[in-house]
Amino acid sequence: MNPAPSPLDSLRAFVPVPFFGAHPHAAKPDASRVGWLVLLLCLGQVLMWGVGAGLAYKAPELDSAEQFAWAFSLENGYWKHPPAPSWIMHALMWIFGPSVALSFVATQVGVVIALAITWRLGCEFMSPRRSLIAASLTSLVTYHNLGGDSFNHSTALLPFQAATVFLFYLATRRGAWHLWALAGLMAGLSMLVKYVAVIALAGMLVYAVLDRTLHHRRALLGIALAFGVFLVVLAPHAIWLGDTDFLPFRYAESVARPMSGLLSGLQSLVSFGLIQALRLSPMLLAVGYLLTRARAAPVQSAGGTPQPRDRLFLWVMAVSPIVLTLGFAIVTGTELQSRWGSNAFMFSGLLAMALVRRVDTASMLRQALRFAIAAHLVLCIGQVAGKTVFAEHFQRRTRANFPGALLARKAIDTWEAHTGSPLRIVASDIWLGGNIVANSPNRVAVLIDGHEFKSPWVTERAVMDCGALVLDDRSSAESALSGDRRALDSLMASASVTGTWELPWAGSRQAPAAENTGVVRWGIIAPRNSAECAME
Repeated sequence: MNPAPSPLDSLRAFVPVPFFGAHPHAAKPDASRVGWLVLLLCLGQVLMWGVGAGLAYKAPELDSAEQFAWAFSLENGYWKHPPAPSWIMHALMWIFGPSVALSFVATQVGVVIALAITWRLGCEFMSPRRSLIAASLTSLVTYHNLGGDSFNHSTALLPFQAATVFLFYLATRRGAWHLWALAGLMAGLSMLVKYVAVIALAGMLVYAVLDRTLHHRRALLGIALAFGVFLVVLAPHAIWLGDTDFLPFRYAESVARPMSGLLSGLQSLVSFGLIQALRLSPMLLAVGYLLTRARAAPVQSAGGTPQPRDRLFLWVMAVSPIVLTLGFAIVTGTELQSRWGSNAFMFSGLLAMALVRRVDTASMLRQALRFAIAAHLVLCIGQVAGKTVFAEHFQRRTRANFPGALLARKAIDTWEAHTGSPLRIVASDIWLGGNIVANSPNRVAVLIDGHEFKSPWVTERAVMDCGALVLDDRSSAESALSGDRRALDSLMASASVTGTWELPWAGSRQAPAAENTGVVRWGIIAPRNSAECAME
C-alpha cells in the first residue's frame, strides 16, 4: 500500500511548476513546459480582460459597485448574499486602494485561478497537453470572459468551486484525512461566497453514491470529516442568519418569479436552454474546429483519456449543475433565470476532451490556443469597445460610460464646500454610492437606499454626528421611479441644502440636450459633531 500523501504533497498538487511529481502524468516530457504555458495564458487573460476593461471603462458594473459599498465593513453576512466576496474586496481595497480597475482585475484573477485548477484536475487523468486544451475550451464559455467584467458572487464562486471539486477528487483517490478536511473547508468557503454552491456539493454526493469504490468505512468517515469542517466554517454565518431573520433568503424569495402554469414552465425551460447554448457557443465552435482539424491525426493511446471511474466523475461534475438546477426549478415551480447557469460549465472542457480521442498532439494544442486567443480578442474588443467607444459614438448609455469619477469629484467638492469636513457617509442607491467609493481617495460608507438593515455599519447616530450626502438619481424616468424611495426621500427632506448636478452621459441623438446628461439631485445633512464621528 502506498503511504498517504503529506499536506506538503497536497500543496504541490496545486502548483503547476516545478512540482510535477504530484500528478500521474509527470513523466510526460512536455509537462513542465505546459505548466509554464498555463501561467502565461492566465496572465494574458487577466491583462486582456481585466486591465483592458479597467482602462477603458469609466465606471464599474452594477454588481461591482455593490461590492465596493459592502466592502466598507466585514460583516458575517449582507442583506442579499453571504459575505466572502465582500471580504475579498475589503482586503483588496485595503492593499491596493479603491479604483474602477480593481473590480475587473479581481474578477479575471478569480476566473483564471479556476481555469488553472481545472487544468490541474485534468492532469490527474489525462496528459497536461490535453488538459490545457480542455482549459482553453472552458475559457471560451462566455460566463468566463464576457461575464467576467463584474465582481459578483457568481464570478467569485468559480475558484472556490473548482478548488472544492479538485480537493474532493484527490480525497476520493488518495483517502488522506487532511484532503477530506481541506475539501470540507473549501466547501464551507464556497457556501460563504454564494448559496448556489450547494448545487456542486450535491453533485459530489451524487458521485459518492454512484462510485461503489467509495462504499467503505474509511471513505464514509472522510465524508463525515469534510461535513464536520463544512459546518464549523458555516457556523458564524448561520448564527448571523438566525439573528437577522434570514435576510438573504427573504430577498431571494422576493425576487423569485413563480411559473404561472405549464406553458409558462415550458417557455422558461426552453428560454433557459437556448441562452445556455448561446453562452456555450464559442466553446462548441472551438470543439467543432478542433474535430475537423484532427481527422487526420493518429488515435492516441488509452493513457490520453480518463479511465471509467474518472469518466464517471467528470460526467457527474459537468452535468449535475444544470440537471439539478432544472430539477429545482421544476420541483419548486420557480421560473428559471439565465444567470443561474453561470457556475455550471467549469468542467465542460474536461468532459469534451474526455470524449475525444484524436486531439492530443502538439499541433492540436497550438491550434486550440490560437483559436481560443483569437476568440478572446474578438469577444474582448467587441464588448469593451461596444460599451465604451461605440456607445459614446452612437450616444447610448451604458454602465461603462457613466462618468463615475466626475460624480465622485462633485460629491467631495460639494460636501467640503458646505461643511469644511471630509465626506464620510453617502446615502444613495447602490450604483451612485459604489461609484463614489470606487473613485474616492478616502473611505466612504454608503447608507444603501437609506436603510440601516442594508448598511448596518451606518447607524442613525453616525448620520447625526458625521452628516451625510444624500443622492437621488434622476437620470431617467425609470431610475426616478425605481425601488422603495421613502427612506431616501425622508433623508432628502431633512437636508439643510440641496441642489442638482448634470453629468455628461450619453443619450439619444434625437433627445434634447438636457436629456443627454445624468441628473443627480443632492442634499447635505450637516454634521453635528464631527469630532465624535466614528466612520473611519
